[in-house]
Amino acid sequence: MDLNIWMVVGFLLAAYSVVANDSLQTLGTYISSNRARTPKWIQMSFICAITLVVLGLGWCINKGDPAWGRLEHFPLPETFTWVYVLPPLAVLALTAWGAPVSTSFLVLTSFVPANIGKLLQSSLSGYVLAFGLGWIVWWLGMWMLERWVFQRTRDHQEFNRIWYGLQWCSTGFLWSMWMVQDLANIFVYLPRSLGILPMVLCTVILCIGLCLLVVSGGGPIQGVLRSKTNMADLRSATVIDFTFGLCLLIKASLSSFPLSTTWVFLGLIGGREVALRFKEQSLDEVFTNRKGGDLRQIVGNDIGKASVGVLVSVLFALGLQPLIAWSSG
Repeated sequence: MDLNIWMVVGFLLAAYSVVANDSLQTLGTYISSNRARTPKWIQMSFICAITLVVLGLGWCINKGDPAWGRLEHFPLPETFTWVYVLPPLAVLALTAWGAPVSTSFLVLTSFVPANIGKLLQSSLSGYVLAFGLGWIVWWLGMWMLERWVFQRTRDHQEFNRIWYGLQWCSTGFLWSMWMVQDLANIFVYLPRSLGILPMVLCTVILCIGLCLLVVSGGGPIQGVLRSKTNMADLRSATVIDFTFGLCLLIKASLSSFPLSTTWVFLGLIGGREVALRFKEQSLDEVFTNRKGGDLRQIVGNDIGKASVGVLVSVLFALGLQPLIAWSSG
């Protein structure tokens, strides 16, 4: 299929809206912990360098497909109309509200509604995997790190600079794993095989969007992070990012079908917070963020917002189908 204006507009909107919404799960801890420590131009250079490597590697390995083969079940429609640009616009609106909406549901199901069930199954299994891994990791040992971080932060004590390098490594690992999973939500608007010039242009556009994201500080969705224990601390962020990246790597190795990385992230921080709250109860010692509310509020609010996001996404995708049929003539 030849490119038309609506495919280009859809890609541009998706490139910014998908990354802006998913910054909660991928770059949120990185941006928060480096806000007052690292010049923004260095942050931009680091993120863009990883983006160049992952995009280029995926494009070479998959013979011109930068989405790492995850659009096999999501072919381009025969007639591409203006209706398909509405999903990324909806993502922007929900991001402004601060909702951790699943961009996979909102964008991909608009193209192939029949895949809603399989996408939901893939995402829920990712949530369960991440919740279980988060609970195990923080219950068995990471709670000691979180208690130590909480106490040192309360006492305004500095930390070893080695954590800078560790956190940047974990962010690089996580960002690369996220792109392998979620580039499909962006490149679904373009032909499944791109030449070198279109690929270069797409890469430049994505890097510009990432730079804008860093300048904005991550956007309003960062509020979900601030209610969790030590989420802005560089040491805790390091462990969270690495564990999240590990979850995505496991899911990527098990299946090439897309999933909602938002649900995987919420599962991880939910399991982590549950483990920390139960551990502090057993120790009769407080070392979690009580300002975010009780455990039911924290986990329930996240799941509630995400569930609303999925419901809105599915209804939106299904509601677009008559409009798509009408606009296609």
